[in-house]
Amino acid sequence: MNLVSTMVGLSIMGAAAPSVVQMTLAPVEAQKRAQSFTQAETLAVTFAGKAEADQSLPDIPQGCSVTDPIDSVYRVDCNAGNGKFQSKASRSFRIVPEIDDGGSGGRSFLFETPTKYSGHQCPQNDRWGVYGTNTRTSACKPQDLWTKQKYLASDPSSWLYDANNHNGWGNHPDY
Repeated sequence: MNLVSTMVGLSIMGAAAPSVVQMTLAPVEAQKRAQSFTQAETLAVTFAGKAEADQSLPDIPQGCSVTDPIDSVYRVDCNAGNGKFQSKASRSFRIVPEIDDGGSGGRSFLFETPTKYSGHQCPQNDRWGVYGTNTRTSACKPQDLWTKQKYLASDPSSWLYDANNHNGWGNHPDY
């Protein structure tokens, strides 16, 4: 009986051996792919962050390439690993001095100018209402635009959207 059981067991293991080996190696392969992706991701994120911080293109690391800007947006693609363990990560970034979004007066802004304001002043933690206070149909009024005196005393370089000629008050003198 032991001989028959042994032979049946060995036959099953012989047939199942490739699957068992594959299951045994799967975690090792997954770890190697994850390590390659982590390296590629680190290269891409570090490069994009440095480019935005320095406002210029830094030296391109080995394994990475940078595309020509499209609408002032660059893309860095980084590869790490070899063969079936090769991974690729991409990041997009902008270099602010190169941005030309066609804003009025030759300036560009991060946000679109609201079409209509509510009667409410924007809160202190969202002074221009662009981080959640404004909706498509109604926008809070920034403190810099609450009165004509505040508008004229405001610094246009700190505006988050084009507020020139707000409320028909004419062009801002520093614009």
